[in-house]
Parts: sequence; C-alpha cells; structure tokens
Amino acid sequence: MAGADETLDGLNEVHGQEKPDDVGLGEWIWTALQGDFNTERSTGQIGFDMVVSLIPIVDTLCDVRDLCANIQNYRKDPTNKITLFFMATTVVGFIPELGTVVKSVLRLVWVYLKPLIKHADDLTNTSKLIAAANRACDSALPKITEYLQHNRVAKWATNGKLPDVYKFVAKTVREAADKITPAKLSSLLNEKFDGLKALLQKIRSIVPATIREPIDDLLKFIDAKRRVIGQAIQEFTQPVRTVLKVVAKKLDDQAWRAQTYRTNRGWIAPISESGSAKLINAKPPKWVEKRSKNMAFPPLKLKRSKFEALLKAHPNHPQIQDWVVGTFSRKGGGMRAAAITGPTKLYRIVDPSNEGAGIFWISEAEFKAIKNRDEWRSKFAVKPEWNQNGWYVEYEVKAGETLPVWRGAAGSQKLEGTDYYLVGGHEQIVFYPGSRDDMVQAMPRIDRETGQPVMEVGRPDQRVEFTDVTGEIIPTKIRSRITESSIKGPFVTGWGATDYSPQEAKRILLTVPKSP
Repeated sequence: MAGADETLDGLNEVHGQEKPDDVGLGEWIWTALQGDFNTERSTGQIGFDMVVSLIPIVDTLCDVRDLCANIQNYRKDPTNKITLFFMATTVVGFIPELGTVVKSVLRLVWVYLKPLIKHADDLTNTSKLIAAANRACDSALPKITEYLQHNRVAKWATNGKLPDVYKFVAKTVREAADKITPAKLSSLLNEKFDGLKALLQKIRSIVPATIREPIDDLLKFIDAKRRVIGQAIQEFTQPVRTVLKVVAKKLDDQAWRAQTYRTNRGWIAPISESGSAKLINAKPPKWVEKRSKNMAFPPLKLKRSKFEALLKAHPNHPQIQDWVVGTFSRKGGGMRAAAITGPTKLYRIVDPSNEGAGIFWISEAEFKAIKNRDEWRSKFAVKPEWNQNGWYVEYEVKAGETLPVWRGAAGSQKLEGTDYYLVGGHEQIVFYPGSRDDMVQAMPRIDRETGQPVMEVGRPDQRVEFTDVTGEIIPTKIRSRITESSIKGPFVTGWGATDYSPQEAKRILLTVPKSP
C-alpha cells in the first residue's frame, strides 16, 4: 500500500473534500470502500471516479470498492446470475495489462449495460446480449469520448506516445477478450480478494471498535465464500468475452470514423438503400424521374454467348462481369470497345467509402460539363447507396499511351423501394487502373446472432459500421490511400459531400404519414 500522505491525497480526491480532523485514516479508507459506495452511481459520479483513478492509489481503491459492492450484492442473493455476471465484468478490470484508462472505459460501459440486463436469458441468449452491449456502448460513447479527451488522459497518452487512444483502448480490450478463460477469472478474483484482505487487516488496528466488527464480518465472509464465488463466475466467461469483443469493435470503429471525418470534411456516412428509398418517397429530389413502363435508357442485356464472344474479340480489354454490362444502356450503340490515347485525363467521383482506383470513369469533357451533384447523379445514374460524392480523382493517360476501355451511355437505374429511377444516358468509361487502393483494416465485425466474426468470402469482414442519416446501420469499407501512381487526388468537387444532412433527413421523414 502507498504511504500515508499519498493515501490521504487519493482519498481526498475520492471524497471530493479534505479528511475531517476527527476522522482517522483507517475510518476514512473504510468509508471510501464501503460506507459511501452507491451501487446505482450516476455516470457523472463514475466519470469522476475515472478521472481521479489516474492517481495510482485511487485506482487501487476503486478496484477494491467495486469488489466490495459486488460482495454486498452477492450476499443479498447468491443465486442471482446477473449479479454473478457483473462480478465477472468487474474481475476483468483486475487484469494488470488493461491499465487504468482501459478499465475506466469498461467501467462506464458496465454502468450503461446494467439496466439493460434484466433476466438470466439476456446473458445466455447471444443475440440479446449483443443487442444490449451495442446499446450500452452507443449510450456510453459520449462519456467515453469526454473521458479520453480529458487533459489528464491526454497527458498520459502523449507520454505513452499513443497516436490514437481509441485504437489503443480497442486493441487492449480485444486482447483481453482473447485471454479471458474460466481459470483466469477465478485466479484474478482470488488475487483481488487477497488484496482486499490485506488492506482490511491493515486498517483494522487503526479504526474505532464499532468499525472492527463489520470488517471482521467481511473478512470471515471472504474466507468462507471466495472459492464458491470464484467457481460461480466461471460460467460467465463466454458472455463476458462476447461483450468485450463488441466494446472493442465499437471503439475501433469510432477511431476510424473520427479519422475519416477529420480528413473528409462534410461527409457524414454512406446511406442505405432502404434509408434512401424512405427519403425519396417522402420528398422526391430533383435527380429522380417517375418510373413509367419504359425508362429513358434501358439497361443493356447480352446473351451469354454474345457476351463471351465480345470479350474474346477484345482480349486486351477489361475482363468484365455481367453486372457491369447492366450499367450500360442498350441505346446509342450499347457498350463498345474503344481505345483512349494520351495525353488526356479521365475523372471519377468518389466519397471516402469508394476506391479511387474503381472501374467507372468519365471523360474530361463530361466532367467539366457537370454543374452540380444533382446533374452528376442523374446523368450517370449513380445510386445514393453507391456513392455520396464530394470528391474526384484524375487518371492521367500520358502522351504515347493507349488505354483499352469499354464505353457507352450509362443505363437508367431503378431505385428499389420507390416508383422512381435515375435517367442516365451520358457516357461512362470502364477500365481497371493498375493497382487497387489500400483500404482500412478495421477490427472484424461481430455477428449479432452468434458473437463470432462476420466472414466475407472466407475472410473476416473488416468494414466500419456507420449510422446513416435515417438511423440505419451501414457497414462500409473506408479508403486508406490511393496507390496507383497515375491517379491524382482526391480533390473536392465543391458540390457538397452528401445528399441529405441529418437535419434535412429528419425534417423530411417527419412529413411521412404514420401507418394506421
């Protein structure tokens, strides 16, 4: 235990006041551990604890205080599985490698999670537990952000040379999830019981006789029940691991989102197909047309034999798939093989979720003729869920170079869930740039039914989850950097970076009549 002066300073921080002269140090410690502990502390009180726990002695006192609170709850009902689960979550905070900052973040999550876990089934049903963990993280995030931006934490991160404290916390939590085993939980609890006993035995001799009796009672209880409790919490190893993985993913995504917002001013998020449909139906924008029997530029359809013959006749051209053919129109000669010779530039409109080195491009003349986002979306039939725009990149075809491409009028696109469509009709160019972009490698997404990593084509799905302007969760890839040397940018279009602001979307959706 720390020296008396350091202990006193720490306790004064916890209590928010100086120790009264007529209260001894032992009694002051006992009060901090037991008497003033409120199991229903507000997030404000928890937030205060988190900040002052950066003082080493206070961190120790917070640990044993949490343990005392769990003991109190256990004594009231030893069979309560929810109590045992939250005792197990408290034990996670005893992992030394976590450090004060990480376990303080977890303390906040537990505060928001506790009211959401009402029945034992909420723990054994993985989908319910994951839903609760996601809700708790979303609610805790503003407080976590406030804490991680506190000057004490910022100083700690600077001293530790941590470029992104969110990513550090996320990585540490994820590593803890992988290390948690039934034996580990039991061992950590045993160690903390030993620490609590040692502290109680130290202060026993310097407290009034009236306090020795409850201290002795607690010491006897620890000796009698430590093994039983240690075995009981092992049942909750997997639920704890599941929640930790959700927490880690949420924090990792937050780090990537914050980084994306810093480098792409004005962009909000991708928009879902269903979210876009809701907004279009409620208030059709300028860039859509009412769908009738025939669309202006019907999509091209090629029989398999004709498609294969076309590719065979042009072996040096991009080996495209059927779905690419469907983005062209059958009007105006359909999709045709062409060669672009330099010097010239091609242009591609992107947002942070699009590769700069994607396959759809337009000519310099077409690009310079576009006046705004509405024109671009309508003329080239680009669905909102494909691209929120805001930036463009240039591909330079140098003098003496020849670029084999497919070109033709962009086909009209139905907007699913609506009676509207995008007209298209202006020329698009398809080719594959030399090298793909580097994309953000976020933590794997968590399957909301099983708690296991979501797999995509045999690999972990490392997309970042955003919430669109209608409240839908959208997993999306985020561009890290463009690697193709012939591509310059991205540059700002000046058209804005989203079709709807959150305020506009909310206002539009409020006009939708409620179903009877």
